[in-house]
Amino acid sequence: MKRDQPAFTPGGILTPHALGSRNSPGSQVASNPRQAAYEMRMQNNSSPSVSPNTSFTSDGSPSPLGGIKRKAEDSDSEPEPEDNVRLWEAGWKQRYYKNKFDVDAADEKFRRKVVQSYVEGLCWVLRYYYQGCASWKWYYPFHYAPFASDFEGIADMPSDFEKGTKPFKPLEQLMGVFPAASGNFLPPSWRKLMSDPDSSIIDFYPEDFAIDLNGKKYAWQGVALLPFVDERRLRAALEEVYPDLTPEETRRNSLGGDVLFVGKHHLLHDFILQLYQTGSTEPMDVPPELCHGIQGKFSLDEEAILPDQIVCSPVPMLRDLTQNAAISINFKDPQFAEDYIFKAVMLPGARKPAPVLKPSDWEKSSNGRQWKPQLGFNRDRRPVHLDQAAFRTLGHVMPRGSGTGVYSNAAPPPMTYQGNLYRPLLRGQAQIPKLMSNMRPQDSWRGPPPLFQQQRFDRGVVAEPLLPWNRMLQTQNAAFQPNQYQMLAGPGGYPPRRDDRGGRQGYPREGRKYPLPPPSGRYSWN
Repeated sequence: MKRDQPAFTPGGILTPHALGSRNSPGSQVASNPRQAAYEMRMQNNSSPSVSPNTSFTSDGSPSPLGGIKRKAEDSDSEPEPEDNVRLWEAGWKQRYYKNKFDVDAADEKFRRKVVQSYVEGLCWVLRYYYQGCASWKWYYPFHYAPFASDFEGIADMPSDFEKGTKPFKPLEQLMGVFPAASGNFLPPSWRKLMSDPDSSIIDFYPEDFAIDLNGKKYAWQGVALLPFVDERRLRAALEEVYPDLTPEETRRNSLGGDVLFVGKHHLLHDFILQLYQTGSTEPMDVPPELCHGIQGKFSLDEEAILPDQIVCSPVPMLRDLTQNAAISINFKDPQFAEDYIFKAVMLPGARKPAPVLKPSDWEKSSNGRQWKPQLGFNRDRRPVHLDQAAFRTLGHVMPRGSGTGVYSNAAPPPMTYQGNLYRPLLRGQAQIPKLMSNMRPQDSWRGPPPLFQQQRFDRGVVAEPLLPWNRMLQTQNAAFQPNQYQMLAGPGGYPPRRDDRGGRQGYPREGRKYPLPPPSGRYSWN
């Protein structure tokens, strides 16, 4: 804080004031501002200055010796943990099992148990995604995985799971995942089990535990060596505190069902509203033709949300909904037998979309349009280009005439992009011809030569030199090629300019062998 403060604060009439307080009664009026500024400079010169490279002590004051060495414990970076496994050296498997599992690698029975648990985990994950939860009680009982070289004879390993298991209730699940510091989200009697030294499950909630970085850099990437929660011990301890739950906490701890909400424009709206009007207590099959083939059971909700009724807000600070057009009802998925197999096959009548993986596939399906990636959020963004103003700026800032500049003899930029490098033409504007190869960018901004330096030409010739106002920058999409310029060029070596009344020079019309001058009358043509 001392370092961030200004080294000198002006006083007197030059004291900084807050905005709007300059005209306050206590503010001073500058009678001699020049003298006050001189005194402020002299006072600033006499005060010791602090160099930007000066080292500061822990209290913010400058160090007298110019700098001090930071202590090791003050460093922000943590030391790299020692790698005791060293997978690149011989004996890596022995060191791995000794450091991670605290067993000898020669213990084939233990390694077989680790491999079997890991294979069970693979089977559990596959069943979860294709068939549903195989077991609510299964877990991987180790903090580390085995090596792939230990996967021998895994085809004969059993992969059966306990059937008829049920998931934890909400508060039970929180007791299994929360640390003691998060006990304020649980009922008081349940919270006590996480912090009371006499609790039967106090070992589930250690205040200090080891984190194995396991080759990682940050602590959140490491392995938290926490004890595994024993489900049987946890349920036995919670049986003693279940009677302490209030009715609201009991409802919160129950496993609820699914609630379906539809708007008044949905096809199911009138069907659900009719169920509430009839007061049917039996579950009703969901009509699949009204909801895109979804099947299940409907049952009336005791706390239903009905259309044109006020929806009370459960949050005290939020207002109630006075304009409601939705309706709710309990929904239950179709029930299947526990051993039912959901085959991982395409449904009958399903049509797979055509794969589009390559740019050539895009061109075939887009009427020949060339595929190109979109850069940014603007689809029609044009590539960068330089116009006349940019070259005029370059001509002003770069040396001219001497030929020693970096860009003094450089031609206009090459045709790098597929599109036009420069500003596109407006509708109805004539195409600008290319410059000659020996023309420098500086020539594009020079004005016309004086009249006494202009060369006279006979009006009878086919074309005359291109005047300076039509010496424009080169474009990729020019109307003519360089060989055409040579064929149609006039005495000055430039391509002929476009006739103001239509047609092109080099193709004379009857009765006129030369182009008309521009109507501005700025230049002399005699």
